[in-house]
Amino acid sequence: KQWYQRRVRGGHEYVRHLSGEIGRQVSEPDINQSEKDALVALAKKIVVYDMSHNTESEACDLLMEIECIGMLEQFVDAACYERVCLYLVSCVPYVPEPEDKTLLKTALNLYLKFEVFPLALRCAIQLNDMDLVQDVFSSCKDPAVQKQMAFMLGRQQIFLDLDEGQFPEAEELTEIMSNVHLNTNFQSLARELDIMEPKVPEDIYKSHLENVRSYGPSNVDSARQNLAASFVNGFVNCAFGNDKLLAENGNKWLYKNKEHGMMSATASLGLILLWDVDGGLTQIDKYLYSSEDYIKCGALLACGIVNSGVRNECDPALALL
Repeated sequence: KQWYQRRVRGGHEYVRHLSGEIGRQVSEPDINQSEKDALVALAKKIVVYDMSHNTESEACDLLMEIECIGMLEQFVDAACYERVCLYLVSCVPYVPEPEDKTLLKTALNLYLKFEVFPLALRCAIQLNDMDLVQDVFSSCKDPAVQKQMAFMLGRQQIFLDLDEGQFPEAEELTEIMSNVHLNTNFQSLARELDIMEPKVPEDIYKSHLENVRSYGPSNVDSARQNLAASFVNGFVNCAFGNDKLLAENGNKWLYKNKEHGMMSATASLGLILLWDVDGGLTQIDKYLYSSEDYIKCGALLACGIVNSGVRNECDPALALL
């Protein structure tokens, strides 16, 4: 009764001050169990008050302070669970172990309680618990949400073995998790944005804008410049499947480099053909038979880069190893 009377008179300031006092008292080393139980009971009343007055963060802080974050679930309803979970997940980088995992598990349980499966899956991935990831995925029965979660797993390169009896669309979900269509989807987006035209390193350098007077011939090739151009060309045309340095006359460009530069230039072809396992390996294959060991080594690296992040039944990269 006294608590309610003071709460009415003092409002939020009184409740905030009381929460701080409870946190300090509970952490005292000489506190006995009965006193602690009384303080926890009072803390529950404060949490109810905070939840009903849009101060969810203070309720979370109080429960974290008295190490009772596990009881948070019973006070959260559909109106405030989003703010509570967002606050818990935001606190994770700032708390020590194992409290960070406790916060993530609490947020995960709340998301599961209100059937927000994609965000629950994200928490499970952060916990790095594959059994938990499997449980969250299996809990969802909506095919559209399952596909969304499959894309999330594919992005993190996590693969689940799905039972066709439990998942009617298991084959399609498996393909999504395997990133089989990643290259096709990427190029479809590039065509939609009209950015399929191959670029050259000069589009990035824009050296014509520099106010520097050049001395001597400006078309002199150096191994270092060519090596830089190979990397820039690979990154700027990454996954587009076409470029202007290697596609037209690859051998001519490769032999403008030396040793490890030659290897890097060949490997950059893997960046250009990224995720295109079927078509990309065909274009790389001719370099595997080169008489130059550095080109051959670069071609092997290119095969690995092309397969990066894609789960293929044949697994050409593993076959080469």
